[in-house]
Amino acid sequence: MIPVVADADTLFGATTRGMLIHLDYQGSIRLHWSPLILDELSRALVDTGRKPDHASARRHEQLMRAALPEAEIPTKRVQAHFADVQQAMRSAKDVHVAACAATILADGFYPGVQVVNLVTKNIRDFGVRKLEALGIKVQRPDTFLLARFQQDPLSIASAFANLRATLRSAPEPDQLTLPLESVPHSRVTN
Repeated sequence: MIPVVADADTLFGATTRGMLIHLDYQGSIRLHWSPLILDELSRALVDTGRKPDHASARRHEQLMRAALPEAEIPTKRVQAHFADVQQAMRSAKDVHVAACAATILADGFYPGVQVVNLVTKNIRDFGVRKLEALGIKVQRPDTFLLARFQQDPLSIASAFANLRATLRSAPEPDQLTLPLESVPHSRVTN
């Protein structure tokens, strides 16, 4: 069982979001977010024009909640762990994301699990080494998915096939992987 907290920037792209959700469906990972993360996602979807208005973005949130009803970590539980991660953060705006991951560990969501993966495109706002000392492994989405592929290629291939089958447009696999390939593959450093 691999617990994962996805930052709003990771959930923003449909391909990455879909892959993570389908990996959760398969039991390969357990995806988590908080209402704070979903609110940030909704604002970004409206601000970038991906959703026409806040009502549409909220409907999108509800679909995500319905898809993974066990994924959401309540805001009060997350806020209770702000102080646990605050000193490890480079930016106050993302404290809630790290606190979501800390909540999973501190509240014993997965007994025996010592590490929670925090998947974000914006690692510069996170004190990677400091968070790692707290049991929170910060990674870019491409790095995380590549590591999963290297460990279990059939699981990733199955999740990808299932994601593609759910899309109305049925894009060719090469078209669907372009957003994943466009992210530079670099090492996470502090």
